[in-house]
Amino acid sequence: MIRKRLIQFIAIFVLISIAYLSLSPKPAVTASNDKLGHFIAYAVLTFFVLLAFHKEKRNGIAKLVVLSAAYGVILEVFQLWVPGRHFSYLDLVANVSGVIIGYFLYFLLKRYNGNLI
Repeated sequence: MIRKRLIQFIAIFVLISIAYLSLSPKPAVTASNDKLGHFIAYAVLTFFVLLAFHKEKRNGIAKLVVLSAAYGVILEVFQLWVPGRHFSYLDLVANVSGVIIGYFLYFLLKRYNGNLI
C-alpha cells in the first residue's frame, strides 16, 4: 500500500510540475530542445498515471491515456493567455507522442512484469 501511495504521489507531483512549467509567464526551465522536454514530460506523466491509477479494465487504461493527452492539449491552449507564452502545434505533437510512448513503456513493463505495483 505504501508503494502504491508513493507512485500516486509521484504521478500527482509530475502532473502539477508540468502545469507549473507550462503556465509560468517566463519559463522556469529552458531546455536546448523544448520538444524533447515536452516529449519526456508527457511520457513520464502517462507512465506514472497508468501505474498509479489504472484498473484491470482495458477501457480504464484507454481513459487515462486520453486524459493524459487532453491534459497536454488543455495546457497548451491555456498558454494563449499567459504572458510570454504561445500556442504551438509542434508542442502538441511532442505531448501526444510522449503520451503514446508512456503508454507503450507501461504496456511493455506490465507484460513482462505483471506485478508492477
